[in-house]
Amino acid sequence: MMEEHAKRLHPFKIPFEFWKLLKGNAFFIIMLYVLNFGSEKMYMKVLQIGFLVYLIWKVISIILKWYTYTYQIKEGTIYITSGLISKSYRTIPLHKVQNVQQRTTLFHKIFSLTSITFETGMTGDQGTVPFEVISRKEAERLEVEYASKQEITVIEAEIPEERIAEPINGKTIHFTPTKQDVLKASFTSLSFLALIPILATLYNTLDDFINLENAEGFLAKLLDTWWIITIVLAALICVAVAFGIVSTFVKYGKYEISSDHERIYIKKGVLDESAFSIQKEKVQAVEITQSIIKRLLGLAEVKLVSAGNTGDEELETNTLYPFLSIERAYGMVEEILPAYKVEQSMKPLSKQAFKIRMLRPSFFWILTTLAIYYFKPSLWYISLILLVLIYSLRIMDYKNSRYLLNDEFIQFKSGSLETSLFITKRSKVIQIEVERTKLQKLFGLATIETINRSKPVHHTKLQDVSVEYADEFYTWYMGRTKNIQVE
Repeated sequence: MMEEHAKRLHPFKIPFEFWKLLKGNAFFIIMLYVLNFGSEKMYMKVLQIGFLVYLIWKVISIILKWYTYTYQIKEGTIYITSGLISKSYRTIPLHKVQNVQQRTTLFHKIFSLTSITFETGMTGDQGTVPFEVISRKEAERLEVEYASKQEITVIEAEIPEERIAEPINGKTIHFTPTKQDVLKASFTSLSFLALIPILATLYNTLDDFINLENAEGFLAKLLDTWWIITIVLAALICVAVAFGIVSTFVKYGKYEISSDHERIYIKKGVLDESAFSIQKEKVQAVEITQSIIKRLLGLAEVKLVSAGNTGDEELETNTLYPFLSIERAYGMVEEILPAYKVEQSMKPLSKQAFKIRMLRPSFFWILTTLAIYYFKPSLWYISLILLVLIYSLRIMDYKNSRYLLNDEFIQFKSGSLETSLFITKRSKVIQIEVERTKLQKLFGLATIETINRSKPVHHTKLQDVSVEYADEFYTWYMGRTKNIQVE
């Protein structure tokens, strides 16, 4: 087999970085070279020259970074070299890669390019290996290199003998959104409200160039008529709804959740496409969340707590479709992760837990009340409203809180306005904690916590469970020694 020569990223990496540079400095460019073009002020000339020197330096550094950045794959390891004066060398074994993320922005699509990121379990900048601008053929080659190495690793170390004979070629598609799903998502996400700041920005921009005072007077006269007001409001509502539907479709229109025996695959986006895959073995826990609006509509969002870095937070790469029906969310967890079970019947907190939550002092309310009494005693009613709100949220959290130990699994549910159902396996929990405050000791209660490997480390707490359950929880975790295999 011929040894691979070191490669550079695609040359379009240079204009890609130029675009990012211009976008990141658009405000300063407009202020210095558009609004103050031809200014005779000395300090403005100094700023213009200084910023121009900065831009030239950034352009040169972008070109040099592209030229000095090379990579190659040898014997299942990525070797990266970068730097002109001070050379930097980095090695990343492919079997250490835990997640793969692919993103194709509008810029990439225009030039038939893409980006791919390998994510490891390391912290900081060393946790990801990005190839921001490469050809699609090169991206496929990198994925094949990665997949071949992962397949060898999994077969040797993780797959039991009875699973090796099973077919591993096909993918099962678990979900693609229908038109009804997109409509639900557009209203649930409140994306139509994004039109308001856009219209306000457009109005302010036009006001800088056009005198809108006369137009405002004309509009005021028109709006004196009730039927014109009705038409205007109806038109604005239609435009806002259409904007919400279009923006939601652009983000979630081509959503697809699929899986095979070893991995979960998530694709989404129309203009800005992204694809993400994660090994099922790397899933440490599942979290099903519901906002108050989603609870009213019977929807839920499923998040996967992964052992690896999940990349760009904007991509929500660890989230399954955020607007699934609650029944579909539960069913999909068991479809995608057969090793996980979701039990809907769980144990509520005891009456002692309700008592302690009503008696537990709120230091935020105390400090706020003292500040109102000192600075503005006439606003005393705000303290009363805040107290009612705090206790209402406590009651809601008490009613929503549940827990269950089910063989290898543990489930927590908590939350007031937004609820979260957390499910994990004993083998995936790296640490537990059981705490008791003095007040909890009086009521025979405790706080339990699980810690799972993730980026960052994932902590899940449930307050005010009975001491008996806390002891059972501790015994349950200690039983994990039965699952530890020494080779």
